[in-house]
Amino acid sequence: MGTIHWHGRALAIDLVTGAGQVLSRTTMHALGWLLAAYQRSLSRRDLAALDDRALKDVGLSRADVMLETDKPFWR
Repeated sequence: MGTIHWHGRALAIDLVTGAGQVLSRTTMHALGWLLAAYQRSLSRRDLAALDDRALKDVGLSRADVMLETDKPFWR
């Protein structure tokens, strides 16, 4: 078993495929990267959905949000 952290939870991933091949560290790293990129995308979507009052509460402006949400998913 390998472990990848996603949404603050540790996910156990079976490292042995159905063919009995062990997933490489590179594959595990890539999967972890994809999950992190997906999490960033979800967080940015949630940030964009906040109204101006909520943004002020957390010390952000609409311009700050636009800078963050305009980033590509891999950054």
